[in-house]
Amino acid sequence: MNKYIINVFNSATGNFEDVEVTEAVYNAYRRSGWNMDKNDAKHSANSTPFSCLIGGDNGTYENFSEFVSETDNPLFIVSDKLARQSLHRALNILSDEETALITALFFEEKTERQYADEIGVFRNAVHKKKVRILKKNKNFIDI
Repeated sequence: MNKYIINVFNSATGNFEDVEVTEAVYNAYRRSGWNMDKNDAKHSANSTPFSCLIGGDNGTYENFSEFVSETDNPLFIVSDKLARQSLHRALNILSDEETALITALFFEEKTERQYADEIGVFRNAVHKKKVRILKKNKNFIDI
């Protein structure tokens, strides 16, 4: 029994991968390459040739910026979700005092001095705590 392998671009990992497919899928995939010249001729009369669309080098739909907005791009969606999960993990390890400081400085947009006056400490103490918290969380957030 023959194995049918095609090399496709995985937009989530950014790498090409060999994928085993059925004979029908393999033949359809191969025909799409053979029809590229025909598609170019058909589209060149009124628009941009299909093979010249932006991102068309590897043929993946996600790379055709004409068809996919930035926020609909699967790579963007996955990256955004992973970043949010990473941020939630980092915030969940904070104590109540640390959470209050981060909330005040980064979400309520208070200055270090405003927050220091509010809790009755020197500004430098707030700054040092902020730096310590950020270092503590650095391993939980993939930047």
